[in-house]
Formats: sequence, structure tokens, C-alpha cells
Amino acid sequence: PLLDRSQLKTIASIYGLMPEVVHPHSFRHRFAKSFIEQCSDISLLSDLLGHANLETTRIYLRRSSAEQYEIVNRVVNW
Repeated sequence: PLLDRSQLKTIASIYGLMPEVVHPHSFRHRFAKSFIEQCSDISLLSDLLGHANLETTRIYLRRSSAEQYEIVNRVVNW
């Protein structure tokens, strides 16, 4: 059975996570980010997420500023 929002927040508290930032969509987003990092097949990810439009899936390709910083420093030989 799936967890509802209140159960998820209770479990977050038990494990010392901040319940206000734990949402069901957070897990979906984490799955998508992890999937795209391991397998760059955005078309397959789009199918798995049930997106009708590939542009919707492109949201998961965006990098945070911290991720951008890390990538630039790894690629550029200062």
C-alpha cells in the first residue's frame, strides 16, 4: 500500500528528516534525477513517469547551482 502525506511526514520525523520538505513528489523527483544520472534515456524516463510531452520530463535535467558549480570545477582545469 502507498503512504499518504501524513504517514510520510511521520516517518520523516522518526528518521530525523524535516517533515516540511518531505512530500510524495520529492520521491518522484529524486527517482527521476537518479534515473537520468544513471541512464541518460530521457525518452524512457518520460514513459516511466507517464508524461505525454518530453518537454515536461526535461524539468528533471535542470541542475541546481551547486550541481553546476561541481560540474564546472570537474570539467575546467583551473
